[in-house]
Amino acid sequence: MKVLQISECFPTKYKPQTGEFILKHVSALSKLCEVKLIAPLRFIPPREALLAGYSGVRKWLSQINETEGMSDGQLSVEYMNYISLPRPIFEAIDEKLINTLFRKKLFDLIKAFSPDILYCHWLRPWAGIAASISKELGIPFVIDHHEDLPTMKILFPNDYSNFLNTFLLADMIILHSNENRTDLQNEIASLNNIELIYLGQSFEIFENDKEFSNDNIKLICVSHLHEPRKNIDVLLKALALLSDKLKFSMRIIGDGPLKSDYEKLCLTLNLSGVVTFEGSLPQDEIKQLLDDSDMFILPSFPEAFGIVFAEAIARGVPVVTCKGNGGGEELRLLGYPSVLAEPLSADDLSKKILALANNIEAKNEMSYKGRKIARENFTWERNALQTFDMMTELLNQFHNRGNVRN
Repeated sequence: MKVLQISECFPTKYKPQTGEFILKHVSALSKLCEVKLIAPLRFIPPREALLAGYSGVRKWLSQINETEGMSDGQLSVEYMNYISLPRPIFEAIDEKLINTLFRKKLFDLIKAFSPDILYCHWLRPWAGIAASISKELGIPFVIDHHEDLPTMKILFPNDYSNFLNTFLLADMIILHSNENRTDLQNEIASLNNIELIYLGQSFEIFENDKEFSNDNIKLICVSHLHEPRKNIDVLLKALALLSDKLKFSMRIIGDGPLKSDYEKLCLTLNLSGVVTFEGSLPQDEIKQLLDDSDMFILPSFPEAFGIVFAEAIARGVPVVTCKGNGGGEELRLLGYPSVLAEPLSADDLSKKILALANNIEAKNEMSYKGRKIARENFTWERNALQTFDMMTELLNQFHNRGNVRN
C-alpha cells in the first residue's frame, strides 16, 4: 500500500517542534507501508518573525531555506513552497488563491507518487483541494481532523459551513476523542464514516512509583501560547487564589504571541516569584521537567484532545483540566480518575488543585492508572497499526464499490 499524506503542520528548521507528532505518526506508519508526506511550506513570515524586525525575518528566511526533505526507509518527506494571504482574515479567499496557483503543483507531486490513498491532516486550507484531486485520480480520501469545531465556529463564522461541507468529501474521517466525534456528529448527523484512533505519545512509560513533594508542590503546564482557548489566564488567576493556601511553583512551557500578556498578568497577580515561563523546549527537556513535577495543569476549553495529556500520564504526573476538554474526558472514559474543573472558572480550578495537592492517595492512583492507560492506548505503534487496518478496509470497500483508479 502507498499512502500520500499532506500536512502543513510539520517540523522545519525554523520551528523544529511544530508538528513533531505528525512526524512520529508517519514514521511509525512507514514501518507498515510506503508513505510520502508533502509538507506545504508557507513563504509568509510569521507574526513573531515580523515583530522581531529585520533580524527576525532574516532568521526565518534563512532557516526556511535550510529546510529540506528527507528519506528514511519507506518514508519520504517533501516540502512544497507556496505563498498565501494573511490568516485567518482572508481564510476563504486564501483557499481559492491556493487552489488557483498551487493545485497543479500539488496534483503533479501526488500523481508522480501514484498513491493508493490520499490522506490530509486538518481541513484548512488543503483538504478541499486534496479531495478534488483524489476524485480525479479515483482513489479514496481520508481527513485526519485535529481541531475542535467550537473554536473553528468562533474563528470562521462566515466560512464554517464550507468547512463542514469538506467533511462530506471524505471517504473516511479520523478523530482522536469522543468529545470531538460528538461535536462533529451534532453538526452533521448523517456522518457514519468516522474512525476513532488515538494519537501516540513519544515518552517512555515511567516504570517506578512516582514520589510526590509534600512541602513545595511543583506544578507544570505545557501549551503553545497562541490561542486564548488554552486559558492560561484562568490558570494564573486560579494560582493567585492559592497563594495563601498552598506553597507551590509553576513552570509554563511553550511560546506564542500571548506570552507577554500572561507575563504582565503574573505581575498584576503577584505571581512572578512562583511562575516561570520557560518558552519552547525540546522534548527531552520537557520529559525531565515532567519527571520533576507533581501535577500537570492545562484548563484548555474547547480542546479536541491534546497529546500533552498523554505525555503527562505516561510519566506518572496527575492531570488537572476541565469538563468538556477532549483529553480529560477521553482519559476518564478509559478509566483514568481525571480531575475536571468547571470550564473558565478560576475559583473551581483552584479548589481542584488544592484538593489534589493534599490527597496523596489520589495522586498515587492517578500516577499508576495513567501509566497503565498510556502503555495500552497511546503509542505510535498502536496508532500506526489502527491507521493501517482502517486504510486496508477502506481500500477493500472502495474497490468493492466498483471504483476505478484513473
